[in-house]
Amino acid sequence: MALIYTNITGNTATVIYDHLEGAGSVMYDTMTLCNVHASDSVDVDLYLTRTHTTGNVNKDGSDPRTYVGEFGNWDALPTTTKTYYKLKNVTIPKGVTLQLDSDILGFDYTKYSLYIKLSASDSAVDMIINDSKKKRKSRTSGRY
Repeated sequence: MALIYTNITGNTATVIYDHLEGAGSVMYDTMTLCNVHASDSVDVDLYLTRTHTTGNVNKDGSDPRTYVGEFGNWDALPTTTKTYYKLKNVTIPKGVTLQLDSDILGFDYTKYSLYIKLSASDSAVDMIINDSKKKRKSRTSGRY
C-alpha cells in the first residue's frame, strides 16, 4: 500500500495520473479531499481525459503514420480530447473532508488520464490517495 500526499491550490487543472507517463497498474482504493481554505467552500471537478486520433486509423485502432523525411519526421494525425466527469461542481465546505472510494476512482489506466480542478484561484485542498498497487495473477507462476 502506498499513500500519495498532495497539496492542490488554485483553479488550474492538475494531473493526478497521466496514462502516457504512468508505469504499471493504478488502483486507487480511496481518495480524500480536505478543504483547507480558511473561510471559503470549494467546488471540485474530478475527470478523465482521453485523446483520440481522428484521421485515418488502422482497423485495430493503431496509428497509421508513415515515415517521412531524412530526419525521421512523422505525418501528424489530427486528434481530439474527450472529457468524462467523475465529479462535477461538488461543493466541499471549509474544514470538511470528502472521501471517495474505488467505485468512483476506477478507470482504465492504459487509456485515460485523471485530473482535478478547483473552483477559485485561492482554493486549497489536501489530497491523500491510497494506491494499493494490487498484484495481478502471474501467467507463469499461477500465484498472486
